[in-house]
Amino acid sequence: MASSRPYSMLLPLMVITTCTVRPTSTAGTDPGTQELIERICHQMEEFGFCNKTFNENLESPSANLVDLTRITVEQAVTNATNTHNFILQLLKNVTSTVDKNALIACENSYNIVLKSMQDARVAFNSKDYDSMMISEMVTPRAEASCEITFRTPPTPLNPLIDRNRQMRILIAMALVTVHTLITSPPS
Repeated sequence: MASSRPYSMLLPLMVITTCTVRPTSTAGTDPGTQELIERICHQMEEFGFCNKTFNENLESPSANLVDLTRITVEQAVTNATNTHNFILQLLKNVTSTVDKNALIACENSYNIVLKSMQDARVAFNSKDYDSMMISEMVTPRAEASCEITFRTPPTPLNPLIDRNRQMRILIAMALVTVHTLITSPPS
């Protein structure tokens, strides 16, 4: 009985710590910014990825919708660039015709995603949010065509599953933020 006593002291401490400590990724974010992030991220297929992306890329603890929109387009360009380069590396080493054809289709898809997101970034920097949204609107279909390529028989192994998932979420984040920016401009 005496040996369980030290552990009984730990339980209240653990409960207090669990209830009061916020996750590290959001600890420096002000409550208004975090509320805005959560409003956006609750619309995504994966809340955690969205929340982490915003919180890891905030330039300051306080951000508005314009700041969050910038993060989405920058992260989408970075992800599309990295995925496109990854596909090019895979194409150098592929031997199977089925795999090669699927990767070529994905390389074409990511060319579209990358160019569209680069155009969206230019529009964002010019504060032309309508053009930004128009540029981004083609990206979901382009990304999806890469995913579909790996589901079409004969079905090759898909080395892009996680990269496509991340791109899909970043595209959705970009579209939601710019749409919100257009329909509810900051005051």
